[in-house]
Amino acid sequence: MQPINQAALDALQPQGDNVIAIHAHQNTGGQYIDAGLRYTRYTPVEDCTLSDLPARQPLPEVKATDSVYLMSYFKAGAQLLFYAYSRDGKQWTDINGSRPVFDAYDEQVWLRDPYLRRVTHNGKTRYHLVHTWGWDHPALFHWESDDLIHWTAANGGTHTDDGKIRLMDGHDGGPVSPNAWAPEFTYDPADSLFYLYWSSSIGGRQIHHYCTTKDWLTFSTPAVYFDPGFTAIDMTILHDGDTYYAYYKDERNGEKTIRCATSKSLDPKVQRFEGSTPLLPSKYIEVEGPEVFQAMGDKGWFLYFDKFNGDKGVSYSRCRDPSQNKWYPVPDGEIRNSTDVKHGSVEIILLDELNKILSYYK
Repeated sequence: MQPINQAALDALQPQGDNVIAIHAHQNTGGQYIDAGLRYTRYTPVEDCTLSDLPARQPLPEVKATDSVYLMSYFKAGAQLLFYAYSRDGKQWTDINGSRPVFDAYDEQVWLRDPYLRRVTHNGKTRYHLVHTWGWDHPALFHWESDDLIHWTAANGGTHTDDGKIRLMDGHDGGPVSPNAWAPEFTYDPADSLFYLYWSSSIGGRQIHHYCTTKDWLTFSTPAVYFDPGFTAIDMTILHDGDTYYAYYKDERNGEKTIRCATSKSLDPKVQRFEGSTPLLPSKYIEVEGPEVFQAMGDKGWFLYFDKFNGDKGVSYSRCRDPSQNKWYPVPDGEIRNSTDVKHGSVEIILLDELNKILSYYK
């Protein structure tokens, strides 16, 4: 402690507003230190006491409340499950060095069109994954996970056949089709019911079918879910307010764009989806695989779609209110896509969950 000299003391106003400038020079090193202080009360040095510095306080604990986007997708040249993450929904970073994270326990399955969602069902929260089985199989797959790393079928199995759901092979008197493409599901918490939907070829064109399940072990008989009167694929459903919005690809030649149908209910026995409102500007043709996800911290939605001709990656649009059907393109220059990304889905996860995934795959 350095006492104030007498000249300085004489200049002080004990109960006034005092400004003191300090100029110091190191004995070695040649550095100057300047500081200033202001005080309005003087305590003589003999009345001052020294005490130990308080112990260093730990940094505040970082709670796992921050969230990020997780994209699950496949690649044209590698039909397996891949992950990427983003904080803003536009700049994406590959996970696992752009290597696959899951193969349905068989690399020959051709895991395409993965759709991943977190669902709380019967008091338990888990991630559910459904995906296509190649081009020409009448079955699709379902898996469950607690950590997005380890996957099991609904029966607890870890073999490829455990995850297969045979839907369009005519068993139980249901329809027969050579394929079942781009499955997705929407959970209805009021009835604890999963609505599972996909498109299958019937009578020479793709038509969306559905079934329901409560346990992913038993399923209702598949039936037509949505038929706009022309070939349509890749339906994804957004629920906002009292309306369900179904975005799908118009597969007709010369169209091949994204359209919208709506319904007040997931159950077609109550009300069927109807509509073919075009969603994108006319320049967006030869696109498919629409996927919608909510913007974090802001009321609004992202919709991305696959520019499939030439595997040009995905482009994005945004809207504030889906009821207005006004989706505004996000310039491609603002986007950094994950490597060779194709059709997939986006879920919001906790930062803590992401860190565990990154640690596992480092």
